Amino acid sequence: MSASTKKNGKWHALVNETKAHRPSYQKRFLELDERIREFERSTSPLPGIEGDVERAVLINQLIDSERRNQHFERMLTRPLSSSVADPHHIDFDPLRAAIYQWRTANYDEAYWLIFQFVHFGKHPTAGWRYAREVYGRLNSYPIWSWDEISANTPEFRLWLGESQDQLLRRDEPRGFGNHRKYSSLSHESHRGTAAVYESYVEWVMRHGSHAKLFAQYSNLPSTAEKFDALYNAMKVVVDFGRIAKFDYLMTLSRLNFLDVKPGRAYLQNATGPLQGARLLITGPQSTTRAKNLEEVLRGFSEATGTTFDVIEDAICNWQKSPGTFKKFVL
Repeated sequence: MSASTKKNGKWHALVNETKAHRPSYQKRFLELDERIREFERSTSPLPGIEGDVERAVLINQLIDSERRNQHFERMLTRPLSSSVADPHHIDFDPLRAAIYQWRTANYDEAYWLIFQFVHFGKHPTAGWRYAREVYGRLNSYPIWSWDEISANTPEFRLWLGESQDQLLRRDEPRGFGNHRKYSSLSHESHRGTAAVYESYVEWVMRHGSHAKLFAQYSNLPSTAEKFDALYNAMKVVVDFGRIAKFDYLMTLSRLNFLDVKPGRAYLQNATGPLQGARLLITGPQSTTRAKNLEEVLRGFSEATGTTFDVIEDAICNWQKSPGTFKKFVL
């Protein structure tokens, strides 16, 4: 058996062993493989995926990231009951709650729910507990709706302090999501939830509402420039670093609440995505500057037909396990 036959056999085995074995996945898998190889021939080598295994895993991470975007699209087409927007109900889900509020033209509440979705995240075992219990005022009224928080922000800090024991109780799982695992529920810390809420409310209310805030950027010529301007404007929101700002704006984009799209992967000050870009483009132990990597990823995006949010997510997850495909969640 020739070396090329062995290699081809190994490659097809990898395709069939990964999640790309589904017909729709396999078609996309082969399409991405062809486009990436053409990019390598015509534009730039990608030493991080010289091996068949690493190449297959990266392609599947790209597909998985695209599938997550499709999940948002499906949510927008499904009927929702009011229970998903009720933090006192078991069905509460901040994403679906935001869609429900948007459909009822309660736009400030929809944006506010997305902010909480990003701030708390979904804990692997506790789920939406923090978002549900804080937003729902520990199963009491009035809940911390946008109208309530924007009118009574100092009161929220007092309530959060009084509620620490109950919120941090250990009789059931607790915690922030994976992207926010170093965040704090503290009412005293300068980076705790009280400070985060206050800074966000102040940012929005400086303009009067979310709609008026976002209208300030409506005349910018491209969706990428709007994204970039808002990304930079969000520096005033406490404890919202690179990943939180990116997630917030991308969630608004995916739900069609805001017409913005990233024009780059925002590798500056990143950890996982920057490590992934370096491993992919310049190999292990690379210290290549983020700006130089962004240029290569721009060409990669155009060649493969993948958006920057998909690339950012995929290379971050890929670098954690380049030799084995693992499905990662927020």
